[in-house]
Amino acid sequence: MRHDLTAIPDAIEARAGRSRLLSRLYRDIGLAAVAAEFELPVEDFEPELGEALERGARYLAAPKPVLAS
Repeated sequence: MRHDLTAIPDAIEARAGRSRLLSRLYRDIGLAAVAAEFELPVEDFEPELGEALERGARYLAAPKPVLAS
């Protein structure tokens, strides 16, 4: 059976939207991790990149979940 995703444009857009969101999230976290490792001040970057660093830093600083034993 052939899967014809072009017949379902909503499915394609929905997948691209989630994928794009995850890509941005991973990018922000990666940028924040590198900036933290090199101790780079957020103020030295362009506003758009500074915002990405702040978003990513939120995930790096998130408390780790406690696992029940």
